[in-house]
Amino acid sequence: MKPIIMDFSGIYREENFLKEEEALWLDFRKLQGVNCYCTQEAEDEIKEKIYSLPFQGIHFLDSGNYHYLTKFWLEKIQKPFSLLVFDNHTDMQEAAFFGLLSCGSWAGEVLESHTFLSSMCVAGPPEKAFEEYHGPGREKLTCISREELSIKGENLFLEFLETNRDAPLYISIDKDVLREEDARTNWDQGVLSLEQLLKWLELAFEKRKILGVDICGENPPDTARPLSGEELKINSRTNRELLSFLKNK
Repeated sequence: MKPIIMDFSGIYREENFLKEEEALWLDFRKLQGVNCYCTQEAEDEIKEKIYSLPFQGIHFLDSGNYHYLTKFWLEKIQKPFSLLVFDNHTDMQEAAFFGLLSCGSWAGEVLESHTFLSSMCVAGPPEKAFEEYHGPGREKLTCISREELSIKGENLFLEFLETNRDAPLYISIDKDVLREEDARTNWDQGVLSLEQLLKWLELAFEKRKILGVDICGENPPDTARPLSGEELKINSRTNRELLSFLKNK
């Protein structure tokens, strides 16, 4: 199955990890009302474009500004499932700007409203960010904080994977969970190494059936901090390693 490339900023055209890959490109570069927040008009257009596409497989979502796209792919799942999110942020804030879906609220909305969501694990945000979440669905949520990643994180992760083992798993990765040696994003970043992320992904594939995976966390060309050749090299290398790992599963 070809990876799906959701192109909003044009950044994937500057990275080189797709040069020898057959991929399905969806061009949203001219679409308005999508950066961090998604208007209803933009949501309708995006959903129309992905209507016939499967949630299975690998989806690249551009920068973390568009992480809310995960919600649109998850809406296609019509059977019980679990969700695993790697992110330096919870993405469970209250919706702002008249309730518009955003990159900071989508996970909370999925936790609250997705009929078929059995359980959800978010790995990577600081402990304080989890403490600030008081919304519904908390009983379905496993939190692995940044502080726990290297101490008891793997035990918590395995406990999540062993619970509801019959439920297949969808995985969403925001590369801002990674340390700067392994990713350069337009958001503040975490401490996870790519090696540790790949190890945990391997455990997920061993323990659960995987429905699909999406990846975001690029550093788009329009960021306030210009891209350097080194950053493009780092991001291309990490995307290439993630894609290679996933294609071999």
